[in-house]
Amino acid sequence: MGYALAKEQQSYVSRLVKAGRFNNQSEAVREAIRRMQAQEMEYLTPPPLTTAQVKLIYGGDSRQESAVAGAAFQAFRAAARRGSKP
Repeated sequence: MGYALAKEQQSYVSRLVKAGRFNNQSEAVREAIRRMQAQEMEYLTPPPLTTAQVKLIYGGDSRQESAVAGAAFQAFRAAARRGSKP
């Protein structure tokens, strides 16, 4: 598989190889791709929220949460009766 790099990228990869961090240019490019994949996975699968974070985001008033949930369910039921999306 071939790839094209900008001049600045080529010189950067060459410096990495000359400095001994990688044996060749392909190793440097593979490492860059591995890091991109890891970063993407970290972004797409964030850690679960802690209890404190949930309370901070949604608040602690369960009556308010029930009212919001009730209104949402009413909107869905009404849309279902009409045969449309809410």
